[in-house]
Amino acid sequence: MRAVDLVVTDTRIWARGAATHWDVPPSVVLGSDGDLVVGEPLTPPTQVSSAVAFIAGERIALLPRVPAVSEAMTSVIGTVLRNLNVETPCDRVTVVCPTEWGARKRGVLDAAIRRFAGDVVFEDMAIRAVAVDEGTGRSRRTVVLEFGSLSTTATAVVRDHQGAHIESCEYEPSLALADLIPDSRGINELAALIGRLLAGQPADVVQTVGVSDPAKLDLIRAAVQPSGGPAIEVRPIAGADLVRGPQPQPGYRPDAAPALPATEWMQPLRQRAAAQQAPARRRNIYIAAGAAAVIVVTAAAIGVVIATGSDDNPAAVAATSTPVPATLRPTAEAKPSPSIAPNSSTETIGRVRFQIPPGWRTAQVADPGKPRVDLVPEDGSRMRITVTQTPVVTGTGYEQVAANLETQLRQKPNGTLTDLKRDQVFGGKSGLSYIEHPTDGSTVRWHVLVEHGMQVSTGCQYVDNWEAIAPPCELVASSLIVAP
Repeated sequence: MRAVDLVVTDTRIWARGAATHWDVPPSVVLGSDGDLVVGEPLTPPTQVSSAVAFIAGERIALLPRVPAVSEAMTSVIGTVLRNLNVETPCDRVTVVCPTEWGARKRGVLDAAIRRFAGDVVFEDMAIRAVAVDEGTGRSRRTVVLEFGSLSTTATAVVRDHQGAHIESCEYEPSLALADLIPDSRGINELAALIGRLLAGQPADVVQTVGVSDPAKLDLIRAAVQPSGGPAIEVRPIAGADLVRGPQPQPGYRPDAAPALPATEWMQPLRQRAAAQQAPARRRNIYIAAGAAAVIVVTAAAIGVVIATGSDDNPAAVAATSTPVPATLRPTAEAKPSPSIAPNSSTETIGRVRFQIPPGWRTAQVADPGKPRVDLVPEDGSRMRITVTQTPVVTGTGYEQVAANLETQLRQKPNGTLTDLKRDQVFGGKSGLSYIEHPTDGSTVRWHVLVEHGMQVSTGCQYVDNWEAIAPPCELVASSLIVAP
């Protein structure tokens, strides 16, 4: 695909094509032959003018001629594409524009670009800034400051399961970066702007687009602290960092899930129980876990693996009269999980880290290289927590994951799995959920989180006593951290 990424401000345009990148002032000035010349420095008091700065108007006063804004923008875009060595018409141009732009301003730029491209896509600068900065990955609310030549835009961006989106936006047309000097009106106006934007809501990070001067950053930090608090982080982000270049557009093609090996997740408990029984009573009952729904890179795959059995004939387990050790009796006699304490240990699988609840431990797994870990209670209660993590195909979103999960669930035998539920909050995080009913009589509540290109599934397996496993399972889910 012949695609181009443009980041547009009233003082600079950053552009990237398939082979190269280029940046230039979006300026126009009359040449000796009366044609428009693009890219001259914006140095007053010359007649060089920013075409982007006049995008809300009709014409630009470049005497003796007064060219239309549409003509100026067409000249700017044409010059940019020629310097990228992009063959026109190209397939798509993605425009990262100032967040405060409305339909009129976007319409002028859209008309100019469509002379050179078949498709034009707009993206708010605040959304792009949050998306490309890994430092905002754990931020609940990020404030993005965009300083124009004469104005300032402040935007609050929040994240949820569907990604980053704008919560609120404030525009100050008479506040520029140059107005931010110590003990000035500009500092007070910026502080008031941030206060209106947040309206009492907390923020973790402030991004400053195109501002890297340490002195200016200190002034911005002083202005945002009254509303954001003293711990708020101020992060500069350059305009060039907003240019990602053309992204691949892979298809999302589900495939049959590869079978995971049967895992003897209760093996240590079974061995201990066997040692307590007479030689003739070495039969035990155990539950095997369900493997979480997964989507693999290049061929997204989701599957569930359930196993049940004993040391002898699996079919005879339910009918056996052999006494069951106390540690493996049904949940009615099982001890509840210990209360959650802040000094829990941690476990890491791949890019995922989480807490191990007190009174729980990591069980033995058949293949430690698999991106999965099982946790079991130390007291032998018939419960288990399973965490799996698998990358998803680049570009795959929340709805695609949900749709593929629904397809896979419908292919399972009736009564085995419940319908998928969206936007379910567990452990303080919103995601997908469904319930599995293995043939051994246990229940597995699955909670699926999609974050940073990773699908993380937490399975809470129990027998008749959800209240006992809910606190430790929720601790695991709430402590999950997915590294970008």
